[in-house]
Amino acid sequence: MIPLLTALIIGLALAGIFALRPVTANIKTVFHSNAVIDSQIKFQSMQLILAALVLTFTYFLSPENFATFFRFGDVNVHISKINWLGITGKETWLKVAISMGFFITLATGIFMFLQVKKANIKISGVLKTSEIWRILAWAILFSIANAFSEEAIFRMGIVSPLYGILSVSVIILISGIVFGAPHYFGQPSGVVGALMAGFLGWLLAMSLIETQGLFIAWAVHFAQDVVIITSMILMSRKGIKK
Repeated sequence: MIPLLTALIIGLALAGIFALRPVTANIKTVFHSNAVIDSQIKFQSMQLILAALVLTFTYFLSPENFATFFRFGDVNVHISKINWLGITGKETWLKVAISMGFFITLATGIFMFLQVKKANIKISGVLKTSEIWRILAWAILFSIANAFSEEAIFRMGIVSPLYGILSVSVIILISGIVFGAPHYFGQPSGVVGALMAGFLGWLLAMSLIETQGLFIAWAVHFAQDVVIITSMILMSRKGIKK
């Protein structure tokens, strides 16, 4: 019963996320002159409400598991051995998050840089330093919210109710697939974007289980979102909407 309820909740949440775009587009109130920033203000606010609903249902499905995972966690616990990633099992999650997080963020940065370049956006000599800092400030704010909302839905919403019912390997695979597939239509987009997001979702689900907390998952996710949302705001300067 719990796996079915979990699938229903996450399915509805996923449908809700896709539905938020047209809903927010119909909100007439304008909070910012930049279209992407204005859209993000509306979208992130509503997504936080959706995440709160998912967390509420998740709590009632398994209060004990919820209490185990919905906290900071132990970042110094050792990660399980992953041969194909060169992880020996002697490393702490904090060390892995810093090292792998850097390379994952770099890959995301390269992908988004190519998108910005394709849009023919020039930064140097065009944007004032003060404007760059304002864009970055908005990106950080939105990234804090987006990383929390998506970790609440795609990590807590899947791991917490299913932990102890399904094997860990199956749970993290589900999280990776459910998180990666929608990114085919998002940012990063396409097959490459979906695979990148799928891998990230798989890894972050593992971090949630092994550290028994959200911090590592949120922090790595946050770093990706800063790169992605900053790029989206930059691209909007040419009237390109993503």
